[in-house]
Amino acid sequence: MLLRRISKHVKSQNWFAVAVDFVIVVVGVFIGLQFSNWNDKRLMQERTNILVEQLEADFGVDVWIAINLHKYHQQVFQDSLQVLNDINGSVPMGDEEFLISAYRATQFNRFNKTSIYETLISSGGLELVGSTEIGRVASLFYETTILSDYESHGQSSEYRQLYRSTVPIEVQLAAGNACGDRPLTIDQTMKEESAIGYDCALDLEPEQMREAAELLRNDSAIAAALRHRAATLVTQNNDFGTIVDSIRPYAATREQLVQSAHREIWLDD
Repeated sequence: MLLRRISKHVKSQNWFAVAVDFVIVVVGVFIGLQFSNWNDKRLMQERTNILVEQLEADFGVDVWIAINLHKYHQQVFQDSLQVLNDINGSVPMGDEEFLISAYRATQFNRFNKTSIYETLISSGGLELVGSTEIGRVASLFYETTILSDYESHGQSSEYRQLYRSTVPIEVQLAAGNACGDRPLTIDQTMKEESAIGYDCALDLEPEQMREAAELLRNDSAIAAALRHRAATLVTQNNDFGTIVDSIRPYAATREQLVQSAHREIWLDD
């Protein structure tokens, strides 16, 4: 309709009318583009809001897992230090206490994160939430190498290998069964109780414990390997502690943990 009118005005050489029609076309196109851009931005913002909500829910769960992981490796370091202090004679322990700490000093824990970050990367959503505060903090956390360092160094540490090749298997099994990692309830997690720092007792004869403890105390390679393990843990714990402090404000509430799709992480309260 408008094009026919413009053609008519051109044929009649009514240039003023042609100019008016042209302005109407330009304005119409401009308004159409503006509306399209506004609608695209609205849809993008809606998607960003949805992704942020998903990130807040899953990241909040991962924050508690990270806090527990940090607490866990702090306890491993404390046990390492106690064993070293016994070996060098500065703070002697009883054989049972010594063996429990020696076993726990071999331990490490993995970070079983939720799938939200991988989902954001695969869907292109990371670019949308990356500009938000929680997006930046979450990226800093998920991209850190300390999570994999905890696992790789803990699993391959020389001390862990020497302990397993030195201590009688029945002593290792007794320590693992009685003093290994324990699952936590939501309340225990929120109280920041350790999955490994709890009272336990070994179902072994005193002579068995004495002999096993002496094997560890008298092996200089054990002490050297444990010093290296403890020194590495100091660095890892300090670095990860800084990250944990930065993400702590985003920790999920108890209600969010109960409603989480990852509820199987915790024991029933």
